[in-house]
Amino acid sequence: MTKQKKKAFTLIELLIYLGIVAGLLVVAGAFTWSIIKGSVKSASVREVQQNGRLAMEMVTREIKAASGINSPLAGLSGDTLSLIMSDTGLNPTIFELSNNQIVLTQGVDGPYTLTSNQVLVSSLIFTNLSYAGTPGTIRIEMTLDYNNLGAQPEYNASK
Repeated sequence: MTKQKKKAFTLIELLIYLGIVAGLLVVAGAFTWSIIKGSVKSASVREVQQNGRLAMEMVTREIKAASGINSPLAGLSGDTLSLIMSDTGLNPTIFELSNNQIVLTQGVDGPYTLTSNQVLVSSLIFTNLSYAGTPGTIRIEMTLDYNNLGAQPEYNASK
């Protein structure tokens, strides 16, 4: 009688294959997790940048439309900007920091928030760089941070 050889995996071969598959799964999982964290970080940075850009555009547009500056006085800095507008219904137009958000008040209308609740404005400084006899020049400095409620490092973003 002839003996037939059975083709099967030995226990050692099975353990080696399981180790290789487990290693590949760990590497794939780490790669996937890295992509997810990068996506979250990108969304946080994008939110901060968009809020900063939109707030800066709004403030700049109103400064260009203004006929004068109430405060800060020439050569001084402050956390509030008060503008004199040609349209008396918009007088005064005020930008200020309130509850970590940039707020706009125009005449009796407002206040309107210019930044979302996902972004915290930690610093807002207006410096009047005007000289006598000039229409006025304002330097605007602001610091915006993502509102990271869970204190997770991938949500940290500042501009």
